[in-house]
Amino acid sequence: MQELRDCKGRIACMGNAATGLVECLYKGHRTRTRLDVGDNFTVEREGIETIITRVSDMAFAVDSHRALPQMRI
Repeated sequence: MQELRDCKGRIACMGNAATGLVECLYKGHRTRTRLDVGDNFTVEREGIETIITRVSDMAFAVDSHRALPQMRI
């Protein structure tokens, strides 16, 4: 498993590109998913949005930026 970090350098998730497994642990809650090549998974935490995309069976791409404010109705 490799560390997948957000734009602030914090670990957003752990991932295994060979199997597509992505695992996030936050405040005692664990989320696991398996991504096919080309699929993505979004983590939003403390105003930062991190998009993890499995680009091949050897690598993930990570795009991380400030999340847009949500409009409340």
